[in-house]
Amino acid sequence: MTGVQKLILGYIGIKIANFPDDIVLDYIEPNKLLMKLKKEAAGFSKQPLAMQDDRACFEAWCLLIKAKTNKPELEIELDVEDITDTSYIGGMPDNGNMGRFLYRILKFSEQYTMWFKLAPTLEALKDKFKIYLASHSFVANVPVKEAEEDLAKLLEMGLESYVAYLFCDSESAKRNILALTKEAIVGRQLPVGLVEGGKASSKELFAGEEAAIDFWAVDENTINVYELKSKKPMLGIITESFFYSNYVYDVFISKNLNHGKGSVAHEAVAYRNYDKIQTARVKGIMISNYCAATLLAILAGTKYDIGWHRLLNSATRDEIKKVMNNNGTNGKIQYDFVSYILKELTTNAPKIYYIGKQFLKVCRC
Repeated sequence: MTGVQKLILGYIGIKIANFPDDIVLDYIEPNKLLMKLKKEAAGFSKQPLAMQDDRACFEAWCLLIKAKTNKPELEIELDVEDITDTSYIGGMPDNGNMGRFLYRILKFSEQYTMWFKLAPTLEALKDKFKIYLASHSFVANVPVKEAEEDLAKLLEMGLESYVAYLFCDSESAKRNILALTKEAIVGRQLPVGLVEGGKASSKELFAGEEAAIDFWAVDENTINVYELKSKKPMLGIITESFFYSNYVYDVFISKNLNHGKGSVAHEAVAYRNYDKIQTARVKGIMISNYCAATLLAILAGTKYDIGWHRLLNSATRDEIKKVMNNNGTNGKIQYDFVSYILKELTTNAPKIYYIGKQFLKVCRC
């Protein structure tokens, strides 16, 4: 964190110990914060950063700053260093990371227009992307098989894959932690990807053929889109939830990418309950394991919810949720935070994992 960043953030009432050096900040009186990303953070590079990286998750930083600032009228303007009008000439973006970024700035600038702006050059690139979306049709990636159910393989894939299975498999977790009704339909690993024209074209709009939403639930007229973290505190969970929630809304509800234009089609396959996704609203839920700070941590001055990023304590999550849900979608896209307890008992027996207070599964691995 640079001295300039610390000075600017302190001036607007943001007290944080760490902020990415790569994100340049400036301030213009009376109420404008300028935020400039590196080209890698926006996909305008051969070595792009993942959107959840601290140096790239502009949505998370903007929402955090807007929620915590002492200047209610604060406006935030986003820019990317060294871009020109030719950095994106229109049409299919050069790579999937650029496609994600352009989609994200399009949706974020539309939904938080009262306080979030784009610098002129970035605004021009966004408008080119908007024209491209409006003049093309897209097909969504769909599951081609059921999600993995072998517990040992799930654990090899990563702890979050294993925990997502526990949430979907446990009736207790679905009721007591996720607050779902008995009629809720759940699924894991919802593919996230769009192909221009059709699958045969191989023109992927977003990065990563394997990209998928951790798990989801259709409950009454709402689809809950869960972005899960297990022992991996990240501020970028907010950016991921924003992107995935907008994707689900566009693909399954509005069925277009740009206010009635840029149609999206998807095949109603039965794998992973994909064909059961019929809903009117999206709720993006950021869910992370949680453990209250110990007395020692409190005395050491590090009182925060262990499992969440240190900037996302309970009070801050509530403040961010309030800002995030004031998005002009008339309640069609909303967000929430959910905590759970994850425990592992280490014995000579197989690994035993708990979620909340309920014993769930034994992994023989």
